Amino acid sequence: MDFSNFSLFIGRFHPLLVHLPIGFIFMVYIIEIAEHFKIIEHTKKVVKLILLSGGVSGIITCVLGYFLGSGESDYDFESIQLHQWLGIITTLVVFGAYFLKEKDNQFYKPSLGLLFILLSATGHMGGNLTHGSTYLTQYAPIKFNEHPNEFERPEITSIEEAQVFGDLVYPILETKCISCHNEEKKKGNLSLTNKASILKGGKNGTFVVAGNSGKSSFVERISLPHHHDDIMPPEGKKPLSDQDIALITFWIDQGMGSFDTTLVALSPDEKLEEIALQRLGFKASKSSYAFEAIDPAIITQLKENHFEIRELIVGSNALDVSISKQIDIHQDIQALEPIKNNILWLDLKEQEVNGEDLKKIGQYTHLVKLNLSKTSIQDNDLMALKGLQNLEVINLHSTNISDEGLEILKGMPSIKKIYSWNTNVGKRLAEVK
Repeated sequence: MDFSNFSLFIGRFHPLLVHLPIGFIFMVYIIEIAEHFKIIEHTKKVVKLILLSGGVSGIITCVLGYFLGSGESDYDFESIQLHQWLGIITTLVVFGAYFLKEKDNQFYKPSLGLLFILLSATGHMGGNLTHGSTYLTQYAPIKFNEHPNEFERPEITSIEEAQVFGDLVYPILETKCISCHNEEKKKGNLSLTNKASILKGGKNGTFVVAGNSGKSSFVERISLPHHHDDIMPPEGKKPLSDQDIALITFWIDQGMGSFDTTLVALSPDEKLEEIALQRLGFKASKSSYAFEAIDPAIITQLKENHFEIRELIVGSNALDVSISKQIDIHQDIQALEPIKNNILWLDLKEQEVNGEDLKKIGQYTHLVKLNLSKTSIQDNDLMALKGLQNLEVINLHSTNISDEGLEILKGMPSIKKIYSWNTNVGKRLAEVK
């Protein structure tokens, strides 16, 4: 038998038992509220017993946390010390509340308020250590910029703007890797939150070898068999898919591990191109549709009429169309008729679009992404889009659309995202699939 790591073995029970004192403490709040509203009465002995149980279990949890923090070298030292001290203070306040309850002291209720604050702070620090400091607020409607993300990217308006790392590889790291590899918790001494840390790598060899994925520990670890002890992410967490691995390998081999290289600057094969376009919210590639060439004179005329037109993939004849200023959309949208079968992205924000205009747009058979934000469209106008079998994303930000309009769109099986912030729906992003 090997007892050399016994303290670490014991310490790893900390995450399992840490919820026990939390449960006891919240039970006290429930009982005190119930007694205040005269739902129950004569609860002093019960509350004392629960507080005592919370204090004792808190001591055990603190001891286990100490063993875990001493045995694990992957955590940030200052963060784990702060978490430990907050845990100790919280436990002491639990015992303080117990004695104040015993004496029916006037400071008992304020001690419960202090306990709530300490419990929240301690739990927050523990969550930061386990999942990273951005885990809680990552998907909040209001963005908190406490820790600026140097990899944050603006919304892609053209495939030509898409970066291999920023728009394809980093989202994989963010969802599947960073919870264990961040500044607070560096498993294997590896952080993936900034360029310097990625280039530095960890204790398992060079993380990224530009141009050689075979010698990059990153690709080696994510490509191990699913039950291998060293696979990343570890067993129990969602593994990287074959598509994820293909994109990462492409970034290292052809993108040379660059953080700035764009997709169109490289030459992905047909399969990888399809994967990349799907990840970017654009499912069509040059091979997906047989787009016909467009008379350059038509494009020139449209640009003179304030239409901005870009080819999503060079040589594909697949178009991203937007409008550079306020125009007479009812008249000029007719000018798009010759290229309607080539339009995949269409941006009509802030234009005076009505139901008749949407009837014309409803004939754009290959349309994938449509922006109608800040227009005056109504719920019933959306019926004109029912025939768009490829439409995946529609932006209705700041329109008069309500739940009735959403129901119309939910009947379209291709729809994946509806942006509906500042509408009568009241949700920024409605996921319908």
